[in-house]
Amino acid sequence: MLSLPVGPRITRPDSRIDAVRGSVAVERGPLVLCSESVDLPDDLTVNEFQIDAATLTDDGVGAVIKGSRIGHNAAAWPYHDGGHLIEGTLDVPLVPYHSWANRGPATMRVWLPEA
Repeated sequence: MLSLPVGPRITRPDSRIDAVRGSVAVERGPLVLCSESVDLPDDLTVNEFQIDAATLTDDGVGAVIKGSRIGHNAAAWPYHDGGHLIEGTLDVPLVPYHSWANRGPATMRVWLPEA
């Protein structure tokens, strides 16, 4: 009997890739997982949270990871000290990328900013 490890795992990009520096992707076996807007609270977009990679758990199909809502100080725009306001935590479900938008129009994100 062949048994292959297909649990969720964190993948980090090469540090020379500017567009995804400080982010991680989550894979499960050969599948890439993504965060989809339909799984988030109505007032949150896929660009407004950061995740804690150490909290990754298997949910049987995809994965779940703890995230923190990132608040921005509008008065500090466009330049600030780099700090963000953290406004509570939430469980972020991750689904296989190939199933994105199967539940209706949605936005998604594969590379998730890491806290």
